[in-house]
Amino acid sequence: MEPCDIYKGSLLAECHKVESFLGEGGFGFVTKCHNLVTDEMEAIKVNKNLPSVFHQARAEIAILKRLQCLDPDTCNIVKWNGYFFDRDHICLNFELLDQSLYSYMVGRDFRGLSMAELRPILFQLATTLSHLRSMDIVHADLKPDNVMIVDSKKQPLKVKLIDFGLARPVSAVEPGVCVQTTWYRAPEVMLHLPFDEAIDMWSLGLVAAELGQPADDVLDRGMGTEYYFREQRHGQHDHQTEQRLLVDLIKRMLELDPEQRIKPLEVLQHPFFAQKNAISSSQMYKYLNKVIKQIKMYT
Repeated sequence: MEPCDIYKGSLLAECHKVESFLGEGGFGFVTKCHNLVTDEMEAIKVNKNLPSVFHQARAEIAILKRLQCLDPDTCNIVKWNGYFFDRDHICLNFELLDQSLYSYMVGRDFRGLSMAELRPILFQLATTLSHLRSMDIVHADLKPDNVMIVDSKKQPLKVKLIDFGLARPVSAVEPGVCVQTTWYRAPEVMLHLPFDEAIDMWSLGLVAAELGQPADDVLDRGMGTEYYFREQRHGQHDHQTEQRLLVDLIKRMLELDPEQRIKPLEVLQHPFFAQKNAISSSQMYKYLNKVIKQIKMYT
């Protein structure tokens, strides 16, 4: 029996009717709920009634409160609607999003994303990291499971970062603490060295490498290319240029020395985002100025 089966059809705090089960983790589980007061659907994170989980939930709430000064839509962060208690469980209330980037990739048989698909996703996540960095906050668990597509039908490439359960102020992180999922863990974390928000950039580099479509010469040699990669590759030269720029960007994201690792604002200005079908130069200039002004407001 799924954890949510116990709750399905019941009420959380007398005003959230549990509709379905969305997922679970070490903290507890997430439910899809109908808010009977606002008549909206929401995602409710129900934490286990354990001292350690309660402590982590309180830490997450502290981070979410700090992030409330940000616009969740322009900063690509899940909107938090507050918290409440139900049966001694602390429950966090979030906007309901469509599906994780991991589930999206499962749905397409893990076929790599085209440059046109990958570029806006990386741009949005780099924007998120630029805002977190300006507030000296480490997310510490960036991975496809924690990147949500807002609406795969209406806004297929609009994403938001979720799950701030491991997030901490840079001043509060301690070497040796277990953060990040193993496959996305930065070298300084594995070596129990001091770390900061640069670990999130390492994770983003691995996500970019994982999601990106292989190079043309690899595709041309593959016997299953037509089945797994159906993108029509027009303009061979332009495509190879995009691939070289993407490889350069990923290499800079995966710089072993965190001091030399590319910073979020530098990612946003990387030539990879100035290629064909990317944001225009004028749009990019206006956007970066807006981001920088917002960042100065919190520093």
